Amino acid sequence: MTTPTTDEFLPLAGIKVLDLTHALAGPIATFHLGLMGAEVIKIEAPGKGDEFRGYSAGVFAQANAGKRSIILDLKHAQGREVLHRLVAGADVAIENYRPGVAAELGLDWATLAAINPQLIYCSISGYGQSGELAQRPAMEWSVQAMVGVTDLHVDADADPRKLGLSVLDPFTGYMAYATIMAALLQRQKTRRGQRLDIAMFDAAWVLNAACAVDAVAGRVPVPLTKRANVARFMAKDRRLFISFVWPKWFRALCEVLEAPELLTDPRFADNRAMQANADALQEEIERRLAHKTAEEWADALCRVGVPASPVCSLAEAAAWPQVRERGLLTAIPFGDDEAQLDVVGAGVVFEHHPPRAPGPVPALGGSTDEILRDAGYAAEEIEALRRDGVI
Repeated sequence: MTTPTTDEFLPLAGIKVLDLTHALAGPIATFHLGLMGAEVIKIEAPGKGDEFRGYSAGVFAQANAGKRSIILDLKHAQGREVLHRLVAGADVAIENYRPGVAAELGLDWATLAAINPQLIYCSISGYGQSGELAQRPAMEWSVQAMVGVTDLHVDADADPRKLGLSVLDPFTGYMAYATIMAALLQRQKTRRGQRLDIAMFDAAWVLNAACAVDAVAGRVPVPLTKRANVARFMAKDRRLFISFVWPKWFRALCEVLEAPELLTDPRFADNRAMQANADALQEEIERRLAHKTAEEWADALCRVGVPASPVCSLAEAAAWPQVRERGLLTAIPFGDDEAQLDVVGAGVVFEHHPPRAPGPVPALGGSTDEILRDAGYAAEEIEALRRDGVI
């Protein structure tokens, strides 16, 4: 039986994280650090704060639930002084400014490490802190195009507005989270902090590594956009994903479909033949699928070891009992009307002392005074900072 969560037993209990990030990759990294027990302080600019607050409330909630928010003008000398005081008591600082901006603000690794030599300082950027591409503006889709992910996953003749799967932002964030965890473990041995340089460009290579091996060696990678035997086929009510890349899966599929004649059809003799006769293969299979629902076929195919699933929307997927069984969704307070919003948690299962559930979405600057008091600021000092527009 899983032991209930007690904060003191969480992996990162007692770790303080300063989150100077915005948008998606950085906040996802710190969100997962928070689930593992870290105290995460989200530092936001006066006014609108993180731009994702206005872009998508749901996305912002998913990436920032459970954090504390402080308003701090880092362009103001006093704002930087406040941050320096917070750094002195922190374990991790994470930023995703364009390379060079942190140095312009006096928030770079060299400056902060002089204040706290044990600080783990993580920079997230599009192309990294070095190299000829470092100063290029970047977003998920431009990096996917640059690294070859788009070419592998989106047909050249597809609608040019079809972007493919949005995975690089969250994967980059998760890479930062994992790397910070490793750096904290390493710090226990070295007693020294260090800078971590996480790039979306690098993350795309890691994500694409299996195909990159062939490409770098001069071989054409296996195409991922159109495969005759890894596809979605129309059943009675909706499309059904089926994979039969291995001969034993194709035999099992033909058995379930009561179509032994497909096994001896030369058009489908092997993967190469199937690919050459993809339209005919799809027609043969869909003709036999037409009299049952996708769910009925999926059950029958999975029973004989063939990967199959109805193609579901995210809303439909959330209704699967497996989602609750795995504890994937947690309801958190959302908005001013006592509404609740389901957000995705850590997505891992611990035998003992599991990650904590996501907390509420922080109001912009909602913990400013509390955080400053914890850092040793007196009430009159806090009021002076507010008067001067620092907080």
